[in-house]
Amino acid sequence: MLRAVNDASGTDWSPVRGLLWQHREIRAGGCSTVSDVLGDKLVDALSAVSASYRGRESLMCRHLLAILADAVGTEYIDLAVVRAHYRNDLVVAPRRPRRSTRRWPTCYETCVETNRRRRDARRVGDVLHGVGGAGLLVGSTQYAPFTTVRGTRGQVPPSDVDLLVVIDRAARLPEIVDRLAAIKGVSTADVARMRSRARVFVAKLDNGHRVFSHKLELWSDGTADPILPAAVATPAYPLSLHIMTKPVLDRVLVADFARLQADSAGSYRTVEDYREAPRGKCDLVRTFAGRPYELTLETVPVEGGCLRRPRSYYFDDFGAYCPGFYQTMMLPAPRLLWDELDVRSGLEVFRAKLVQRLRHEQALRPDAVLRLSFAHVRRDVFTSEVTRQLDGLP
Repeated sequence: MLRAVNDASGTDWSPVRGLLWQHREIRAGGCSTVSDVLGDKLVDALSAVSASYRGRESLMCRHLLAILADAVGTEYIDLAVVRAHYRNDLVVAPRRPRRSTRRWPTCYETCVETNRRRRDARRVGDVLHGVGGAGLLVGSTQYAPFTTVRGTRGQVPPSDVDLLVVIDRAARLPEIVDRLAAIKGVSTADVARMRSRARVFVAKLDNGHRVFSHKLELWSDGTADPILPAAVATPAYPLSLHIMTKPVLDRVLVADFARLQADSAGSYRTVEDYREAPRGKCDLVRTFAGRPYELTLETVPVEGGCLRRPRSYYFDDFGAYCPGFYQTMMLPAPRLLWDELDVRSGLEVFRAKLVQRLRHEQALRPDAVLRLSFAHVRRDVFTSEVTRQLDGLP
């Protein structure tokens, strides 16, 4: 058994501690929910603390657990205490329900699961570094850390960790698979299936503007994860990979045009995505004003999966720009895990083009409220800090 100490190795946990005690006081007063303001402040405080724990994610989880245990008067921490805080918010009062059918994780659960995914993304970077590519951490681990990133509880599937991998040529795919096979805890069956699909893609399907997508299960082979004991929760979750060449990335980012304009770049652009199975029936996009569109998503069965054609961007009938599936992966800015192809500069240029386009549309609609974040289909789960940074707000 471990004593519930509060030593955080020089990291200032006082904002987190203060907010947790405020949550406890609200709960003790009989309130069943807490304002989103306090919830967002807690998420922001955890995000700020996490900067001190890069490479020490397990330690951050232990320190948060100690503070949570202290808040409910627990002197010692054992497996039962870990399980209790992972499965139930004993300190944090639940937020008001948002318009989502997704399960809301507990404070300790989302801390554990965010840190596991950050650690594992770094492990992928370690094995792929030197292959002559780049890796971008995208998805909920990037735009909703410590808030909606969840593990496996009940019938709700766990959050993926989403990585976009850029390579110089598709022929690198078999080497990528071989390197990923070396990751501790990766599913050997998933790796074998990925290796087979990679061969099909390189030999038959690569036409210079297609993406290779595949999921690998992590921590499903019985390997113990030091951050999450199996007795607390099932540790398995998916690594979702999207692998594209630099020319495909340039196509997604519309690198061949200085401005995002329909009369020059075209009214829409697609990339083909080689997936194991279809996901979603429509291509969902939104304007900077937040107007949603459900567009037809073409699907063609092929060996080893299917080909889909999501839009890189789309102009609606009123001339409003809608970033597409892979463009919104760049919103907010991805975390570059490694960069041997200098993709950073292309991402910065693309961001400048989006801002330029937004300002153009704002000038046409001066009374409307336009935001980059409104164009993202997952904006409702963004942390407040991510939304502010994306929209350039104080």
